[in-house]
Amino acid sequence: MSSQRIEGEKIRCVGRKISKPRLIHQTGKRRAVEIFVEGRPAKAEVVKAWRVIKQY
Repeated sequence: MSSQRIEGEKIRCVGRKISKPRLIHQTGKRRAVEIFVEGRPAKAEVVKAWRVIKQY
């Protein structure tokens, strides 16, 4: 089984079963929530694309 990664500001997932939300640590003092979505097949799509803002 291989893992594939998608990245975006907002991601929508569709599946038949989700896990209990788990708090994880990101870079610095940031925190994030991790859930696992199961299904036949489980699907995910980026709703809002990732924006990179350059500061001069």
